[in-house]
Amino acid sequence: MSTYAISDIHGHYSTYKKLLEKLRFSEDDFMYVVGDVIDRGRDGIKIIQDVMERKNMEMFLGNHELMMIDAIDYMRKTEKISEKAKSELGEAFTPIDLWFHPANGGRITYNAFKKLDRKEQDRIISYLKSLKLIKRVHVGDTDYHISHSYSVGYKFGDALLYKEALIDAESVVWDSLLDDRPPIDMLEYDWFAYPEDTYLVGHVFTQRLGCMDEKGRGQICKIKRRGGIKVIDIDCGMALNTKSSRLGCFNLETGKEIYVTYK
Repeated sequence: MSTYAISDIHGHYSTYKKLLEKLRFSEDDFMYVVGDVIDRGRDGIKIIQDVMERKNMEMFLGNHELMMIDAIDYMRKTEKISEKAKSELGEAFTPIDLWFHPANGGRITYNAFKKLDRKEQDRIISYLKSLKLIKRVHVGDTDYHISHSYSVGYKFGDALLYKEALIDAESVVWDSLLDDRPPIDMLEYDWFAYPEDTYLVGHVFTQRLGCMDEKGRGQICKIKRRGGIKVIDIDCGMALNTKSSRLGCFNLETGKEIYVTYK
């Protein structure tokens, strides 16, 4: 049995399936999918549906899934309101605008989502709302702290669910542990509630951190932050859709890195 983690697949279903084949992923293995499976690529909904059916995969909420939740909730709340009434809401930039913004690439996901019947749409949204923001797991000799991008400044035990921590969700999926300083509303001393953990995240593609192989392709990045906090970034740039993009996979038992190139 092996325990793996991947992140930021961004709709590239064929690359995701190629990785599972390369791993010879079986029912004896386990996979943590650390957010952002949707947007930019065309098959994000297909990936969600695949993960949902697997008992040996656990998905985490990413910023793109949060944008989807907020946008679909907003659409449903306002779908029976007239255009005049919507304009009177005074919202210059709605959750739909954020998700559909070219920088976020949510329209392609929505186009696939809206083709589903309402029952399947509801099943997917309910699933996304049930996801964890953070989970702490012990594998081998290491205590891993797994989240899409960030943490909270208080102790929460083994897991923090989205539905239990709505007020913190935006920070956990958008802020980055790879920044040199905490957000302005967090005190430096409570930046990390579990300083002995190894923090496993995605969100920031490793090319931005200068972590690339000899061919310029994204490579899993292991760095230390202030106070000696260990962070492993496994987002190898699938969102870029370029020759530098790879889907990186990290084996939590052995530390082995496995890669599948984009296209």
